[in-house]
Order: sequence, then structure tokens, then C-alpha cells
Amino acid sequence: MIPVMTMEDIHDATETFARYGVPADRIFSEIMRARYLDYVLFLNPANQQYGISIEDLYDNMKETAEKLGMYEGDADTYVRVYTLALRVDPMAFAPGVSPMEEEMKALVAYGAERAEKSGKTVLFSGVESYLPYAARLWDKLADKRLAFVVESALWKKRLQLLFPRCRFLLPEELSGDEVRYDYIFHGSLTGLGEEKQLLSLLADKGHMDWVLPYEAFTGSDERSADVRNKIIQSGRLSGYYDMVMGQREYAFLRFDDGKDSVSFGNMDFAEGTCHFYEKLAMPVSSFKEAEEWNYDVYAYNGSPALTAILSGNILQMEHNLGQEFEEVKKEILPAGRHMVLSASAVTDSEIRRDELKPVVWDEEKEGVPLKEGDLVVSFHHGELHFLPVEKGEEYVAGEGVFGIRPKAFYTPWYLKLYLDGPVGRLFLDTMKAGEAYVFSLSRLLRLPIPSADREKMADITEAARASISHLAEAERNWRRVKRESVGMMMGHPMM
Repeated sequence: MIPVMTMEDIHDATETFARYGVPADRIFSEIMRARYLDYVLFLNPANQQYGISIEDLYDNMKETAEKLGMYEGDADTYVRVYTLALRVDPMAFAPGVSPMEEEMKALVAYGAERAEKSGKTVLFSGVESYLPYAARLWDKLADKRLAFVVESALWKKRLQLLFPRCRFLLPEELSGDEVRYDYIFHGSLTGLGEEKQLLSLLADKGHMDWVLPYEAFTGSDERSADVRNKIIQSGRLSGYYDMVMGQREYAFLRFDDGKDSVSFGNMDFAEGTCHFYEKLAMPVSSFKEAEEWNYDVYAYNGSPALTAILSGNILQMEHNLGQEFEEVKKEILPAGRHMVLSASAVTDSEIRRDELKPVVWDEEKEGVPLKEGDLVVSFHHGELHFLPVEKGEEYVAGEGVFGIRPKAFYTPWYLKLYLDGPVGRLFLDTMKAGEAYVFSLSRLLRLPIPSADREKMADITEAARASISHLAEAERNWRRVKRESVGMMMGHPMM
């Protein structure tokens, strides 16, 4: 069983390797060598029954020197290196491997569970997106005929040494693959790639899951359209879910044989596990006929109230938030004192001064600057709050804080009043998984909004500004009364 290694475990193992004459930059090579030797040597039935001598192990190590370099220690010490190398998680020492998003861990674990329940042949594609989990897959699916698709020829060589009983393919080699897979997992964090080939590699009764960037999957380019057409032709799409990972929106597609309907909904990752919340289901035949890939269409059709609003042309999907507002992008901000706005400091009526976080930067840094005229979007503990930045205020967005800036005469007050109102909340609620929001700015920018002229905009803006000011004052007074009352109850009237 591959261990889950903490930072302390990695540190201790690194020190032990060093005592055995293996510096930190050589550890991964020794792990690859040990795993390769373990596989090759124990293919021999005699070695399986009687084991191998220290001298045989050392001699076989020398034969790998051209590929993996020479271990300079003696035979007795190499046995310790070999034993330790087989005990650790290889990917904890792999060069250039970035930590995985927690959401991706949950997705790959979900894929592994689906693979366990499927037939013998299993393929995992887009492996560079979840390299730290590769050893877990090898361990968990030891009884499967396991194959991986990797983008890099270098990683293909490395992984083949680490997991020699598995097959490794480059995307361009898929067209010649004759295996039909009972389960396929494809996790792409960058764009579209080998999706068309994967569809043709799925066994008749097989299952498949894809994770794709939403904007790439729904794009208007020829490649995106070609992939979508292949999906329609396959007739095997059984689920289309919207999910967020690392503040980016993704489409999660599930393929199953023999399903007569397609489910649409939101995903979340509560407690590190994938959860699916269906908003709408429709017959496969109706989905094929519609040929509609805009996820929002299905999300809104799952709400009778929104269906009535849109079908009655009260609002049009074509006039959305992104037409009148844009995301406030990151900029290089100067060194100096900055007021960092945390998500917890933003309420529906005010920015809590007692929760502002001033910081001093010794050098330039990247950040999202928020200024007068911007609408602050706060996402905290599954809740959304919207508040315009007042005159004279400037902030740097902290974690869970985003900015939306008007393109023309629409104001943040107008947008706040709409999003906090009953119709705006109906649209926002389509972004919920259970009781919590699954938030992505890209999806927020696609929400339909009502049209207004400059005169109406000015009237609504003034009314909203005055009302929020009164509400903020009332809430401050209520907090003061609670604080002072509790102080008196506890015998400290000045508390």
C-alpha cells in the first residue's frame, strides 16, 4: 500500500536517503530504479519463491546505470536504499510536480471508484493534471489492466519505470490503440485534446468521465464543435454537470451505456468527496434534437419560475451581466501599504472596518485592485454577498473576493439591487449545490439582467445607495447594542 506522506515524512525520508549516500536530487531516480528492478527481478518464478541475494540485486542495479546513473555506495547500503525506495510515495519526490487541487483529488478518487466497479481494462488520461495521485491509482487498481495517457514523452519514460506493469501512451498513439476500455477517466485542466479518440476507445458496455474547462468545451471553434458532435453521435452522454475548481469553471461529463436520459446539475466537493445535485433530466432523444451545450439553458429550465420569465421575454439570455460589466483583472500593484479586503468583511450592507487587513508590501506584487464604481463579490462559506466600493475607498481583493467593473453607464448599485432581489436570487440559486453556492465568476457574468436607460439607472442607483446606507447604520447600531448589553449582563458595562 502506497503511504500518504506528510511533510515530516518526506523530510525524514530525505534525511535517511542522504545517510545512504543519495542526495535529494537523486532520490526520484533511485525510486524509479527500485520499482523497475522489483518488477523485473520478480518476474522470475525462482526469485518469487526464494528471493534474491544482495549481490544479485547490486549487479542488476549496475545494469541500469546507463538509464538511471550509478549508485556509488556498496551492496549492503544499496539494499537499504532499495527497500526505502519501495516504501515511499514516488510522486512525493518527483521533480516539477505541482500540488493537486483538493477538488482534483476528489475527482480522481471518484474515477478510481468507478474504475473498481467496471471491467478489467481501465484508462486514465490527462495524467499531468493529477500526477501526485498516480501511485494511488496504481495501488488501488492493482487487479486492472491499467493504461495512462500522458502529454510528455519524458513523463512517459519516467512513469513506465515507476509502474512497469502499466501501459503508457502519448496522445498521438491513441489512434493505434486496439484495446477497448471498460472505464476511461479524462481530466484536462488546459483545453481540448484527445477526446475524440477516447470516445472510440470505450467498450460497448463501458463507462467514462471527463473533466474539461467550460470555455474550451463550449467554444465556437471547430475543435470544440467537432468534439460536441462526436458526443451527440455516440448517444452515451448520461450527465452534464457544472463544477468549479481553483476558481475556474469546468464541465463534468459522464458517459454510460443504455441510459435513456441525460442529467444536468451542479457538483461540489464537500468533505473532499464528489457530490452531484441534479437540476434537470431530459430524454436522450430530446437532448440530441436540441443540440444545446450552454449549461445555463438547462439550469434555468430546471426552474419553472425562470422558464416563465425567459419564455415571456421579460429577460433575455442574450443581455447578460457580462455585456455591461467585466471582471476586474489582476495587475502589478506597487510596494507600500494596502488594505486587503477579506471575504468575511463583506456583508450585504457594508464593509466591516473591524475586519479589514492592512498589509505592507516590500516589493511589487500581483493583485486585484478594487476602487470606487466596482462591485465587490464576496464568496465565503458557500454564501454570496454583493457590495459597491464607496467613494474614496480602495482595496486589494483577498481570498474569496472578486471585482466586477461597469463597462458603460450601468452602476454597481443597480446590479446589487438586482442580484439581491427576488429575480436575481432565482438565477443565482441555479448555482447552488444543496444549500451552498458553487461559485464561478464566469457563470455569474452569464446571468441575464434587465435592461435600463440612463434615467432609470440614475433613479435606482440613488434609491439603492440611500437604502443601503440606512441599513448599514442600523446594523452597526444593532451590533453596538448587543455588545454593550452583553457587557452589562456580564457585569462589565463598558465592554
